[in-house]
Amino acid sequence: MIRKITLLFLCFSTFCFRLSAQSEVEMNTATEMPYFSGCEAHPDYSDEKRNCSNRSLIDFISRNLIYPEQAQAEDIEGTVYVRFSVSKTGKVTNAKVMNQIGGGCDEEALRVVNMFPAWSPAKNDLNPVAVEMDLPILFALKTVEPAFSEKHTIHWGALAAEQTTRTDLLNNVREAVIVRDEFGNDLDISSLVIAYQRNRAFSEAESTGAINNEMIKVLKKAKTGGEVLVTATIVEDGEFLEVAKLYKIIE
Repeated sequence: MIRKITLLFLCFSTFCFRLSAQSEVEMNTATEMPYFSGCEAHPDYSDEKRNCSNRSLIDFISRNLIYPEQAQAEDIEGTVYVRFSVSKTGKVTNAKVMNQIGGGCDEEALRVVNMFPAWSPAKNDLNPVAVEMDLPILFALKTVEPAFSEKHTIHWGALAAEQTTRTDLLNNVREAVIVRDEFGNDLDISSLVIAYQRNRAFSEAESTGAINNEMIKVLKKAKTGGEVLVTATIVEDGEFLEVAKLYKIIE
């Protein structure tokens, strides 16, 4: 049996987290999300820098996180969500566990987050802003596929089918992404990830729920044979849930 600790992966091997900008001047948006340490050589807003940030974060956690012996002995598995702030200067503060799975996993996830080096801070235009992030870390005793909620659905403008043309996709890019429950109620989205993959090419962008310019840049790369994965994180009854929809570009 493989003892595995990893970030909570989506279908394109990306992780999801909640980002919401906060600052002393009540700034509540960030046009550029934080980047993990070590990616300063790449230009801001670029796919290269975002992908570097994601890989560096994954690598840091993989190298430092240890599956607690108690959790292994008791066959404890699950996802620990750690919420932390990235200040205007990039310092990681106020880390806390938002749920508990026991066996020492909560303490271990918190320990590693508190080890994070300084990030490149989020920005609103050119101004650094503080942001709050929710990072899911999965403790699994064997390799598992991510579980998405089957009770919720994603609706994105006029894109009703799972297959779409590039033209229809681009005509839809500024439409709102909506998550609905089984009763048809619209739910708040705490984070939104749009990822595009075609052969070995991959790019992604994140936001706090609305389509932003980085996402539009990703979607403009779409070509026939590619796939666009839209993943939303919601909170329902105190539980973080992932909802996803895959669109295949047919022409």
